[in-house]
Amino acid sequence: MKNNIALIGFMGAGKTTIGKNLAKALDMKFIDLDEAIVRKEGCSISEIFQKKGEQYFRMLEREIVEQEAKDNNLVISTGGGTVVDNLNIKNLRESSFIVFLDCDINTIYERVKNKKNRPLLNSENMFETIKELYEKRVLLYKFSADFILKIDSDTNLYESIEKIKEAYIMS
Repeated sequence: MKNNIALIGFMGAGKTTIGKNLAKALDMKFIDLDEAIVRKEGCSISEIFQKKGEQYFRMLEREIVEQEAKDNNLVISTGGGTVVDNLNIKNLRESSFIVFLDCDINTIYERVKNKKNRPLLNSENMFETIKELYEKRVLLYKFSADFILKIDSDTNLYESIEKIKEAYIMS
């Protein structure tokens, strides 16, 4: 069994919510990569994208993944785009059981449509942007995962945690 659990998936899939509750249920430490980046930089992700660009953000993300993946007893909530960097997946795979929260596009849209802190979704047609980004990333999510959990608007948080716990323990 690996030392950590890493949650991957598109923004709005529930990585932070499930991650916090999963960490509590397994008596593990929780780390949200996006929150760690915000703490390190002292500004929001939107501000980082605006002032320094996505490439700079991805560099910070890579540094934090590398650092956190070395730790033990963690539930790691990754950013939606963490999987686009092969080095991130390599680092996570070494120490983490990777769970893809495969959330359907309609549920993602409903969860993020009123959020202004999602710089990659600032477009005229947010639903189409979500669909395009999701389609670009879905194979990376699936390829990277040790376990895939389907998520939709009817998904029960506690049942999801139990399914992940069971898969992790059996790994």
